Amino acid sequence: MSTWDVLELSELTEESLQALLNNEVGCVTVPDFIDPEHREAAFAPLMKAQDWSFYGGDGGEESTVGRLGMTQYEHHEAKEAYFEAAPAANARRSEIFGSVDDPVDVVIDAFDAAWPGSAGLAEEDGQPYFAGVFRRSGGDGIAIHADWGPRDGPGWSIGEISGQFAWNLFFSSPGEGGGELVVYDSPWTPEMEETATWRFYDYDREQFKDTRKVTVAPEPGILMVFNSKNPHEVTPSPDGEGRVAVGSFIGVNPDGDLAFWS
Repeated sequence: MSTWDVLELSELTEESLQALLNNEVGCVTVPDFIDPEHREAAFAPLMKAQDWSFYGGDGGEESTVGRLGMTQYEHHEAKEAYFEAAPAANARRSEIFGSVDDPVDVVIDAFDAAWPGSAGLAEEDGQPYFAGVFRRSGGDGIAIHADWGPRDGPGWSIGEISGQFAWNLFFSSPGEGGGELVVYDSPWTPEMEETATWRFYDYDREQFKDTRKVTVAPEPGILMVFNSKNPHEVTPSPDGEGRVAVGSFIGVNPDGDLAFWS
């Protein structure tokens, strides 16, 4: 696997995940990772949940930009509060789906089956992290950034990882194109932060203008996995429509197991 491209598979494999860690491929995809019946069964209770946090645009419940879940990024200076809230957030995510298989658990099981070690929630001193943020995005896209545990969480257990994936599983996507994931073959370096507009976010794209990249469309049901240390972005949607997806990060722990967190 020496070509830096999109690798489309029917299921995740150890070889494909190692290729991502070795930066030999740009993205691994599993189309129809969840079939239409499961997707529709999960989508209905998800969209009816009353605890979406809406932001951006005009704000309030009129906004279509929303999130269900919590992130370490927003708690990087509030570690105790993060771990106090994580168990309830994990339980709430599973509660929403009732008798429908929790899509996050389905993804964890797929990685567990493919990886030689185990896969599960990241932990610290016996406390679980939260994993699996659902997002209802608008059509503006997401600026170029990179995600890397040792940079994002020094002093946290995720700061000890040796490699990192990000995954997204899509329930809906823009009808007229846009919303693509773009991953650049340029593993993160501290110098990139010199051009960031916000903390670890919105890099100057001029530094990647000659960098090879892959672009992946967010088809409903598709699972995308990539090396999140590579800068990546989401393109705007020309019709202004967004997408609904769930995702998290996955780190390779010192013992070789996979640890999920958001």
